[in-house]
Amino acid sequence: MSRDEENVTRRGLGAHLGGAIALALGAILASCAAAPEPVGPCTTDVQCRHDRICHEGRCRFHEEVRAELEARAHALGTQGRESVLDAGSAEPGDTGPAVATDAGAAPPIAAHARPVFMGDARHTGRASTTGPRALGEPLRLLRTSARIYAAPVEGADGTLFVGSLDHAFAAVGRDGALRWRYTGQDRFYASGVVLSDGAVIAGNHDGTLVALDGQGRVRWRLSLGGPIDASPTLDDDETLYVAATGLYAIDGAGRIRWHVAAAGEVRTPPAVHPQGLVLFATVDGSLYAVRRDGSVAWQATLGASSDSGPSIADDGTIVIGDDLGHVTAFDASGQRRWQITTGADVRATPAIASDGTIVVGSDDRNVYGIAPDGTVRWRYATGGRVRSSARIDAAGHVYVGSQDDFVYVLALDGTLVSRHNLGQNVDATALLASDGRLIVGTDDGSLYAFGP
Repeated sequence: MSRDEENVTRRGLGAHLGGAIALALGAILASCAAAPEPVGPCTTDVQCRHDRICHEGRCRFHEEVRAELEARAHALGTQGRESVLDAGSAEPGDTGPAVATDAGAAPPIAAHARPVFMGDARHTGRASTTGPRALGEPLRLLRTSARIYAAPVEGADGTLFVGSLDHAFAAVGRDGALRWRYTGQDRFYASGVVLSDGAVIAGNHDGTLVALDGQGRVRWRLSLGGPIDASPTLDDDETLYVAATGLYAIDGAGRIRWHVAAAGEVRTPPAVHPQGLVLFATVDGSLYAVRRDGSVAWQATLGASSDSGPSIADDGTIVIGDDLGHVTAFDASGQRRWQITTGADVRATPAIASDGTIVVGSDDRNVYGIAPDGTVRWRYATGGRVRSSARIDAAGHVYVGSQDDFVYVLALDGTLVSRHNLGQNVDATALLASDGRLIVGTDDGSLYAFGP
């Protein structure tokens, strides 16, 4: 069962619609129900006939889904387009001065590679290695009994760490040898984080954060009182920022330094801004900036729930997607710079290339290349929804998966370099490993390696 299917009740579109809009939506659903569908819920776009996609577990016509999203945007009125909060005004928890308002005045910031989701605390998605160009037959490194949604991370010795929805978190050697397996009480949606001493930190859907040593033995466990579905982020001082019921700052020994509560659930991986801010978003459509001492610097309105993590460009610009299909950019003070609209939800975390190009997929089946000023430079059409966050190698090539079962290699101008059909949805974000291989998980529970 996909994460969307598990959350469809609490996140149903009907909760945002009223009156005539709700009746119109009901008519849409009724007409869709009459169309041929696979037996049981769908799990991939390729199960659906004609111009239909697998949306929230059912085959739906693409135009109907798009109309539904537009109806939801209309129901929200101007909320999705209103100005963000004035960073210079006092907000609850704002105990210090606002950060500088001109993020562009700062010199470019180099991404610092870390063994975390998207490769660094800013979530640029960049790697220092060059990945494979031609995607031939991959080596299967691991087979679990349920979907791999999490991106793998790599330890200093090349060990790969990855969680699965079968409740297991595994350590795998470069040759695919299983080194150890830890079993949690629930599913592992989130990527792990590797500390400098080799310990790996993993968050479980049951709300438990666990630290495991090099042999998979438990160092400590910590309950955060709510699901940990977003990947933790590691700061330069090895402070862990973990999204659960709000945002937690936790040290390497498992001690909570502070907690910022949020009105809505948090399913976005936090990102660390060089100006001393930790960014995260909530399902009620808020984007928070928290100082490293736990005080809230500002809060901005997205206008829609967000499952996309924020990413931070070299000039300090913050970029994030939302469930109305927007990709929005803010400066470091929380002022909105620009916004584009795709045809459906944006669940992937944007990647940002060294030339400033923002690369992100959408449920409208496209991968977008966006200029730093918000201009759409290119779109590459796949055959399924794109929920895999893109990774970018040292040569500027883009690696991204789709629910059409393919993993793609694109040039930074959006042209196809190579692709390979893995026979299952590719929702997991890939890893560009230190040895140049591309490591990626699929919905049948397999972890594959492409390259040398």
